[in-house]
Amino acid sequence: MGKLLTIYTDGACQVSTSNGGVGVVFIKDNEVIYQFNKHFKNVTNNQMEIMAVVYALHAISTNFDSITVVSDSQYVLGCINNGWTRKKNQNYWKLFDSVYEKVKSFCSDIKFIWTKGHDTDKFNNLADKLATTA
Repeated sequence: MGKLLTIYTDGACQVSTSNGGVGVVFIKDNEVIYQFNKHFKNVTNNQMEIMAVVYALHAISTNFDSITVVSDSQYVLGCINNGWTRKKNQNYWKLFDSVYEKVKSFCSDIKFIWTKGHDTDKFNNLADKLATTA
């Protein structure tokens, strides 16, 4: 079996204060190998969902046979997988495009898949906890 990596990402935002955070969990062989979170100010939830993926991809600096990024954001996955128009958050999408191109040089097999948020996926729940704590 090759080098496989799964990354769970989540973004969170408290609308009343515009404080947000990202949570990222790296999984290999069904074990957490690394996790982190970061706080942001003056943001939206969708911006945090994008930034969670950006930070996840930015952290990759070695070759993998396959990388799967798991998100509960219909918005992010719709824009990435389904060609949804990126009307808002242009600066965030530029960051995504930049790090995505970099990671493609390390791994040609990158998938973005959806999981139901706030449900039974323990790694998504961990990413959510990290994001909301930030």
